[in-house]
Amino acid sequence: MADTPTFVRDRLAAIEAAGLLRQPPTIEATGPVTGRVGGRDATLFCGNDYLALRTDPRIAQAAADAAEAHGGGAGSSRLIAGSLAVHEELEAEIADWLGTAAALVFPSGYQANLAMLQALAGPDDQIVSDALNHASLIDGCRLSRATVAVVPHKDRRAAERALSDGAFAERFLVGEGLYSMDGDRGKVKDWMWAVHNTGAHLLVDEAHALGVLGPAGAGVAAERGAGHLPLARVGTFGKALGAAGAAIATDAATRDLLVNAGRTYIFTTGLAPAAAGAALAGIRIARSAEGDERRARLAGHARRIWNGLLDAGWQVPGDEDTPIKPAIVGPPEEAMALHHRLLEAGLYAMAIRPPTVPEGTCRIRITLSAAHSDDDIDRLLGAMGSPDTVPRP
Repeated sequence: MADTPTFVRDRLAAIEAAGLLRQPPTIEATGPVTGRVGGRDATLFCGNDYLALRTDPRIAQAAADAAEAHGGGAGSSRLIAGSLAVHEELEAEIADWLGTAAALVFPSGYQANLAMLQALAGPDDQIVSDALNHASLIDGCRLSRATVAVVPHKDRRAAERALSDGAFAERFLVGEGLYSMDGDRGKVKDWMWAVHNTGAHLLVDEAHALGVLGPAGAGVAAERGAGHLPLARVGTFGKALGAAGAAIATDAATRDLLVNAGRTYIFTTGLAPAAAGAALAGIRIARSAEGDERRARLAGHARRIWNGLLDAGWQVPGDEDTPIKPAIVGPPEEAMALHHRLLEAGLYAMAIRPPTVPEGTCRIRITLSAAHSDDDIDRLLGAMGSPDTVPRP
């Protein structure tokens, strides 16, 4: 076996010296919001299982049924032999849910965002991108080879100014329905006006909003009455829907363009049948009266955490009713120290550090589930304490 190159060791050492070295923890699930972390029992406040569907027996059964019917994998890229009936059923369900003419399924949200931007925008075009957009959107902008203008977070005037340049063949404005690190909604109505005033096209990533916000969980664009306006919306199945994979909801012709030009669609094996079956079951629960009940419980938890953290003196960005609640700590060492204090109390919430968030804004990112109890939330608020009680390493 070859020795590790010196540059690898040097780069790892630099990351560690900055207090930013990360390793994925192994979680042994013991319930919808409980697990063993490093041998310690803990209540989990760090996942994206917002509607508590991931461990629902109906999701597991739907996955097993799809695998039995279609096999363990798709067996091919979809343009060759990997487009299965369960994919088409899932795409029809998504289009009906989001009120679009068509949808296209991908193995992951990252791949969906790459395809959306790379296939729709090109070297003669412009993309105006919100400063807090997800890494997958940033990488999609790069792959498109379009001219990219990054504008301050949710700044409509800056977006309109950037989009007013008439030198481009096509112009796109891209943002998120719910921002994953700050827990705030994208200003979809402002974006609607920006694209209306400039003739641009709106693209919205609803990854964290799908199933959680809007009528029947259809996302922020639907919540703001703009479901018809975006040229494309991306939604993921691995968060509120308890499965895996993603889709782009759009019109039929744009779907055809994505099929023929989206590299992450063309050159990858289709979504595993089990994941597609699980996603179908998750969507049907999310769209039902039961889904409404789970969303109401989730929003109630969010408001309790929001008010409790603010009362304790924490800076908490975002919106009151969303399930992502970041408590800003500041230095990475202090964020990690608070993370370890919570874990010692049997509560697992992740410390988020650069490059995921800007320097100086390290945070404990609390994410909520409909399966959390009032007692769970009370214990978390008690263990968080106030900013003055954060351990100083």
